[in-house]
Amino acid sequence: MSLNAPSGAGPSAHPRMQRNLRLLPWWWVLRWAWFGEGIWVIYLTDERGLTLGEALIFEAVFSAVVIATELPTGMIADRFGRRVSLLIGTTSVVFAFLAFGTSSSLWVLLSAYAFFAAAETSFSGADSAMLYDSLKVVGRERDFTKYYGRLNALVMGGIGAFTIVGSLLVNWFPLWVPFLLSAVATTPAILLAWLFTEPPRTEERHAYFETGRRAVALTVRTPALFWLMVLMTATTTAIATMGVFQQPFLRDAGIPLWGIGIGVAAQTGLGAIGSWMSERVGARLGLSRVFWLMPVGSAIALVAAVPGTAWLFPLFIFPSLGWNVMYPHFTEYLARRTPEAVRASVISVSNLISGLLSVIVTPVVALGVDRLGFRPTLTALAASLVAVIAIAYLAWLRADRATPFEDGAPGDGRPDIDAPDAPAIPSMPAV
Repeated sequence: MSLNAPSGAGPSAHPRMQRNLRLLPWWWVLRWAWFGEGIWVIYLTDERGLTLGEALIFEAVFSAVVIATELPTGMIADRFGRRVSLLIGTTSVVFAFLAFGTSSSLWVLLSAYAFFAAAETSFSGADSAMLYDSLKVVGRERDFTKYYGRLNALVMGGIGAFTIVGSLLVNWFPLWVPFLLSAVATTPAILLAWLFTEPPRTEERHAYFETGRRAVALTVRTPALFWLMVLMTATTTAIATMGVFQQPFLRDAGIPLWGIGIGVAAQTGLGAIGSWMSERVGARLGLSRVFWLMPVGSAIALVAAVPGTAWLFPLFIFPSLGWNVMYPHFTEYLARRTPEAVRASVISVSNLISGLLSVIVTPVVALGVDRLGFRPTLTALAASLVAVIAIAYLAWLRADRATPFEDGAPGDGRPDIDAPDAPAIPSMPAV
């Protein structure tokens, strides 16, 4: 599993950046060796005695911590280095797995989930910036979408495999075992993060708080960035909702615990396919269609949450495909339109907006599910998301067309990776 720079990259290719590209796939997979993906909600309800509504509060806590730490961790990546941020996040994941799998205290469990959120924010922005900056040094930044999509496909394929193993383990071991196994499997990623080399900077770094101020100001003053972030936020809300409800959905349909794990693995596999094919889908549909069809399809899919109808599950998990097709294009769009000195922070601003919406939406959805049931609540959420998506898409499209892309990228403002003079993209092995 490697991501090698091509031999023809030229004298500008930096050997240490090529090593980053070789190490990144391994780190990307092992940073979140999550054996509990298929059982974590059931673990909380059956093993720890929480209600489904209480389990949803964990998502609200996750989002609240994301709001509190998203921009500060992005600022760490821009001010002190991408490597530092990735190392902090990887170490936090290991400790969170240990706490989540060993404690029966609600407050410790919530604290562990908070560490998951802090780790996620340490990764977000920093991982994209590490990849983009390393590719830029070797002259391959135009290929970011394909690289990023394939890295995400690798991690989702890994999570799918981990999920199947974890779901099978609970047939013979207690529900907490997969979480401890996750801690053990993630530990090597700490060493991999340590071995990364910080990409060289071509722009002066700003002071810590000045970095955050500039990132927020750039987002607010650039409508094309802001409205695209709103579109991504709506899609993230759809996939987050699907992620919480897929286990109860299958359980109400009479699927056994091991079968639920298979279903969740199928969902992550669908996401891996979407991520791997992201660049090709974008080339065929065009960026504007990707930014419309993926969010709308992800929102409408929530209507398929009909209790007792397992045959609707493939439609219900469409957000996994939609989000993973869209996100690599979204990340490249931001990366190519933001200065190096605030790149990670601007990407973090997007995740901050997603967290703010989740804090508002999750408690409402949790209350609605407990009182009204799955389908009425998720149908109302789907309708609301479609309305937001329509407004945000039209605003983004107008702003994008009114703002020329400085690098001269053709078409939808993305680089023409299929141009005849573009260097060949090195292949990556499948998982």
